[in-house]
Amino acid sequence: MRFTPKQVIISSAFASALFMVPMVGEASELKLGMSNQEVKELQDLLKAKGFFAYHTSTGYFGPITEKAVKEFQASVHLTPTGIVDKVTYEKLKSSVSTSQPKYYASSVLKIGAKGESVSVLQRHLKTLGYFTYPKITGYYGSVTAEAVKRFQRAYGLAADGVVNSQTLKKIQEAVQRKTEPQSASKQNKGTHSSSVLKLGTKGKEVSQLQLHLKTLGYFQYPTITDYYGIITSDAVKKFQKENGLTVTGIADSLTLAKIRQAIEQKEKSKASEPKKNIYLTIGSMGEQVKQVQTKLKQLGYFTYPTITGYYGSVTAEAVKQFQKSVQLRPTGVVDQTTYEQLMGKQLVKKFDPMNLIADAAELLGTPYVWGGETPKSGFDCSGFLVYVFKKQGISLPRTVATIWNVGTPVNAPSVGDIVFFETHQPGASHAGIYIGNNQFIHSGSSTGVTISKLDNSYWSKRYLGAKRYY
Repeated sequence: MRFTPKQVIISSAFASALFMVPMVGEASELKLGMSNQEVKELQDLLKAKGFFAYHTSTGYFGPITEKAVKEFQASVHLTPTGIVDKVTYEKLKSSVSTSQPKYYASSVLKIGAKGESVSVLQRHLKTLGYFTYPKITGYYGSVTAEAVKRFQRAYGLAADGVVNSQTLKKIQEAVQRKTEPQSASKQNKGTHSSSVLKLGTKGKEVSQLQLHLKTLGYFQYPTITDYYGIITSDAVKKFQKENGLTVTGIADSLTLAKIRQAIEQKEKSKASEPKKNIYLTIGSMGEQVKQVQTKLKQLGYFTYPTITGYYGSVTAEAVKQFQKSVQLRPTGVVDQTTYEQLMGKQLVKKFDPMNLIADAAELLGTPYVWGGETPKSGFDCSGFLVYVFKKQGISLPRTVATIWNVGTPVNAPSVGDIVFFETHQPGASHAGIYIGNNQFIHSGSSTGVTISKLDNSYWSKRYLGAKRYY
């Protein structure tokens, strides 16, 4: 069954925005991999609510659309499946109100405000690119205030971080301009139709150009910069050369139109590809690339400092190293076999005493609390030991006496061993972690978490011995 479109006019914040809203029949669903006009209309609706942040409604149901659907479903208390069934669609349609959004009824929003009005504000600021926090919280804190200030500065308003009627009007106008569908002539001319981008240009148009060139495999720099430098110019030249254009390195209207055509063709091809096997190679982008990079980093193969979601030469080399380690042909391409081997690889966490000491040192000054076992509540002696060892994947019993009973005795302590003392009762009644140089870190009843010396007159008289737990 197909959708029957009908028009829904979004007033107030979206006064001039007209969206075609499909009627979802009982057997209809929109989901990952689909490509049609109904998907584009779905993206327009999600964009209007601030969930679909991609700059263009493409008509292809990819990972970005799926993520937007999941976030919407969670916001209306539905199971976040990422599939638009009848219930999800009805919720989406009913949530697109023809009346004024709630926060427009409020004259002032500022730090401390809570509720749906703040959630709507945050979604709209996210749509405009100012609210970058990953979740819509419904709480007007410092992050929201900073987003408002950035918006106010960009639109020539007093940057006080308070949403008054003047700021509100500007947000309405900006959201309306961003979310209203482009005219057919605008689409034919391309996103950058009125601009010529060249060396020295800055801004969002450059970011979009770089993203498109990266998708097409021409822009190799690992991050999107918004600055048109030599690397961007070289990427444009390569594209121009391979597409029969004059090689200038300047993204004029003809070049931009060609780039847009190439992107649209790539999206259509991707939509028509069978979704049988995973195949990631240089130029691939998206959530699956992030998953691969994350697992490679956990296993020690991907050494780039950030997870980029872009499959470049660094990722390809990391894949080759992994493939060699599991006796696969080192192609640098993630096929189904490589993916299954990689994702199924169990992490073997190697105990590092220095990591243990680093974790313990961060807690210096935490107060002593009888029975305490968290930084927030404070620590008693054994609670401190249990907490820091657990961070390294090692479970200890809860009391000093039982910790003493299960350890392996050592003649002299090494860094990471536990040293024990007989204090207020016979047997092991206090303990700390040996950190070298005749010192140990522990939670003392009168000091909280602190560092003491083993040869201190008090501790040396009460020293029982040391044991190892790794």
